[in-house]
Amino acid sequence: MDMENKEELFETYVLNEDECEILKPEHQNFTSISKEDDVLQIYLKEIGKISLLKHDEEKKLGKIIKENKNPQQVLIAKKKLVQANLRLVVSIAKKYTGQGVLFMDLVQEGSLGLIRAAMRFDYERGFKFSTYATWWIKQTIVRAIANNARTIRIPVHMLDKIRNLRKATIELITQTGKEPTNEALAEFMNLPVKKIETIKNAMKSDPLSLDTPVAEDLTLEDYISCDESKQPNNETQNILLSNDIYKALNHLDNRERTILINRYGLFGESRKTLEEIGQILGFSKERIRQIENQAIKKLREEKDIGHLKEYIA
Repeated sequence: MDMENKEELFETYVLNEDECEILKPEHQNFTSISKEDDVLQIYLKEIGKISLLKHDEEKKLGKIIKENKNPQQVLIAKKKLVQANLRLVVSIAKKYTGQGVLFMDLVQEGSLGLIRAAMRFDYERGFKFSTYATWWIKQTIVRAIANNARTIRIPVHMLDKIRNLRKATIELITQTGKEPTNEALAEFMNLPVKKIETIKNAMKSDPLSLDTPVAEDLTLEDYISCDESKQPNNETQNILLSNDIYKALNHLDNRERTILINRYGLFGESRKTLEEIGQILGFSKERIRQIENQAIKKLREEKDIGHLKEYIA
């Protein structure tokens, strides 16, 4: 690999020319890299030298990014926040290997998501940056797999129809509390019933069905557990597939939000049973179920939670 390509390894997938240095480690001496060196090991070694940030340090950087009017200071803050979390990208990318995309490509895609997270991080929400960034990293990696994986893929135009059908299904379930019929979907989407059947057949044959972006590029895999013992009811599941999820959670109190985040494995948390959450919070299994249902009811009633789209670049 030539010197120019080695430098590109640390600079790819930035958002604009002003931010072309965000991913490049401060003290990397590219002239010392021999052709025989393993690029991945070099990368891991370099990012391993970068110190992690404490929560209060993240908040300070987030405040600068959000409120400071000096472009250079904002760029420096973004760079510190991003570089301190590059190891998180590697950790998440490892979980998506073997799906037709090279590991370093996954890392690069995830780094793009990390930069987007840094640009949009709201330090006042109370979440750790790594918790917020995990969603963005997964989203960009999964989209890359859906777009670039070396597998038989259904046509792009059909992917759009599948995405629209899933969104319509979520909307109807939210409104009615039950799985919609083909006729109901056809009326809602203003399509013939035969067209709905065709789209559903394509969904069944989609080899990337769990990785295909849905609800504005969120994925089924991010939110649906294969462990039936930990899987919530389908209606609630579909509501939480909504692309408004991050905004929606801000309408809940801390206890409700904590339960849903842990129940559905959101923002990098592991999925937990009602009993496990009860043990954490000191409530009975039934009480956790009641609070969960109460939180879901709140989400159904909210009319102004459709703002996560502004975060999708």
